[in-house]
Amino acid sequence: MKLQDLYYGNITPCEHSVKSESEYAKRTRDLLDMCDSLEKRLSADDKKLLNDITDTHEKLSETMVAESYAQGFRDCAELIIDVMFGRSDNLK
Repeated sequence: MKLQDLYYGNITPCEHSVKSESEYAKRTRDLLDMCDSLEKRLSADDKKLLNDITDTHEKLSETMVAESYAQGFRDCAELIIDVMFGRSDNLK
């Protein structure tokens, strides 16, 4: 039961496996290859700056994903409340 899994901490929404043949996995590999290629051309200071930029971007993405996940729950709850208790001006 999902509610029991949630209660006992067995649901970890941020941990998902990615299929190796998926578009997401392909784009991730492409991005890593580009970063590796660029890193080889950079000075030590530029490499540090690139790493700082990518780390900050990753943190920003994690924050946005968490916010979007929470907003999805809010939207779902609002829909459920409307379905269960909503009223129509025209129908009984």
